[in-house]
Amino acid sequence: MAKPQAGRPIAILAGSGDLPRLLAEAVRQAGDEPVIFPIAGEADIADFAGFTAHKIRWGEVGGFLRLIRDTGCREAVLIGGVTRRPDIKTLRPDLGALAMLPRILRMLRRGDDGALSEIADMFAEKGITLVDPFSVAPDLALPQGLVAGRNPPADLQADMKQAAEAARAIGRLDIGQAAVAVGGRVVALEGAEGTDGMLERVTQLRVAGRIAKNGGVLVKCMKPNQDPRLDLPGIGPKTAAAARRAGLEGVAGEAGRALLAGRAETIAAFEEEGLFLIGLPHPPDGTAADSDA
Repeated sequence: MAKPQAGRPIAILAGSGDLPRLLAEAVRQAGDEPVIFPIAGEADIADFAGFTAHKIRWGEVGGFLRLIRDTGCREAVLIGGVTRRPDIKTLRPDLGALAMLPRILRMLRRGDDGALSEIADMFAEKGITLVDPFSVAPDLALPQGLVAGRNPPADLQADMKQAAEAARAIGRLDIGQAAVAVGGRVVALEGAEGTDGMLERVTQLRVAGRIAKNGGVLVKCMKPNQDPRLDLPGIGPKTAAAARRAGLEGVAGEAGRALLAGRAETIAAFEEEGLFLIGLPHPPDGTAADSDA
């Protein structure tokens, strides 16, 4: 997707985590001007000091879309985590949301990919183009090959391949984007609890003696049929810390299809934790790629 014209305002709908701020900084560095819309309960407007920011709440769909247009934005990026979906019983829709209530209800009943695709359609109908993060900040893409740490030995290469196959398999079912393999077998798949919750389960398995006390690899992959504008997997300093707590030896993600949350900070974190970080090639036919770095 072509990069928007330099100097234009870019709307960033910000969920939780470090990625929204990092994206805003990268957009500004590239010559465009980010306008941040932190989602109440997910992102704090105070985290975006130095940027134009407008807090939005679930249910304020109409006001949000008007505000995007009023700020001159014609492109928007969705980035960051959404830890919980809004409860329709507590939703306070504005007039714009009331007009779209049947669609909103349908969206809340769908899986992640379906809900996000519905959001993209709603944006397009209002003249706002949803773009992928890499089109406005290409430096955030995980590069291919060894990014940090040492090249993994053959047993960890095998774990990487198995975890990548598993992550893509659950991705086809719109379940999650990550998997962990330890000692030649897949031991954990990401579900609704997210990557951190999955890694906590790995820690519990080790404590219980169900798997080896250390070793293994986390792999994060974009879902095979996923819209690249929506919910890309991210790898950052917190990933390194969580992987180390779970006793893993390294992390891999798909090159060009995973977000590297702060290149220098992330590489430093992986080096400090003694973990490797690798960007895997993406198989063009959707099958498992050779994981050799």
